[in-house]
Amino acid sequence: MECLTSQEKLLYLWVSAELENHDYHSESNKEKMKNGIPLSEEDRVPWLEALRNTLRRGLVDNETLVLACSALQKRYREILRSADPNYESGSYASIVKFVLLDVGAEVLAARLVKRAAEGKHFMPATLLQTQLELLQIDEAEGILKVDATMDPDSILKTIRTFVV
Repeated sequence: MECLTSQEKLLYLWVSAELENHDYHSESNKEKMKNGIPLSEEDRVPWLEALRNTLRRGLVDNETLVLACSALQKRYREILRSADPNYESGSYASIVKFVLLDVGAEVLAARLVKRAAEGKHFMPATLLQTQLELLQIDEAEGILKVDATMDPDSILKTIRTFVV
């Protein structure tokens, strides 16, 4: 669940590579979501592992990467954190950082409908509730929560302070 305006600004300001998480989903995952079928653990894990492997290559090459994806559960974020070759499982001390663009369900639904109408997302808003039900935030993880109703410049400034 991302705010595209902020993501785009991050990309331009950091001159970094964008990882489009949808490119890493299998065609069967995309079809399931288009048809309103929630993904299972078996569907998600290969997608997360592919994202992790891409992040790892970027880290080894000393690239700054911005990935917007729904790593909703702690175990999903652990897979992504493990892109850091120095990461010790469960320590949360990783070069990979997480930001939650926090906003109410009704705002998320409106944004999702808009993005789908623009051809920028294939998941119907009917799946949003299943995503929200999966969301787990453990304060120990050090995830930055940002009010995603703020203007994009304020969101960007907050995130830059956290990750730089």
